Amino acid sequence: MKNLKDQLAGIAALIAAVVAIGGGFATYGKLTEKINVLENRSTTDYSAQIAVMEEKIAQLESHEHEVNHSHTKILVNEKQIELLQVQIEEIKVSTSNPLATN
Repeated sequence: MKNLKDQLAGIAALIAAVVAIGGGFATYGKLTEKINVLENRSTTDYSAQIAVMEEKIAQLESHEHEVNHSHTKILVNEKQIELLQVQIEEIKVSTSNPLATN
């Protein structure tokens, strides 16, 4: 009986080793097939799209136009005047308060 158990254990170990080796070969085959598919894949030529984009960039860089920012300057000046008026009011309030410390 002990001899039979040892033989069955040996056979089970042999079967496990064969299955493991077979699984390794199957995985190797799948990887090889994927590599072959990737090697045979055609590459896309983007040179036409790159040329169009470079042309557009060149046009944008060379584009000259007159920009009148006078309205922006007016808005900035108005806000500065507003700020100065608020600061003047704060100074008036602080100097009119006899308890304020300077």
